[in-house]
Amino acid sequence: FMSNKDTYKRKHKYLDNQINSLEKHNHYNRTLISNLKKKKLRLKDKMISDNREEARREKYNAHEYMKRALSMTA
Repeated sequence: FMSNKDTYKRKHKYLDNQINSLEKHNHYNRTLISNLKKKKLRLKDKMISDNREEARREKYNAHEYMKRALSMTA
């Protein structure tokens, strides 16, 4: 089972390799290279967004856990 984070990293690395290869061997194909770079940036934005959302959920869950724990001792 591969997490979204692993999948994003794998796709990001794949795009990076494609871009590097095209820049070395097909440097004249600027449109394709540009489109791949945009796709790579969108993927990175999605990774960052998902990481932030995960951190927010963890913070909320920790807060709710503490509220329940404190209410049990009252």
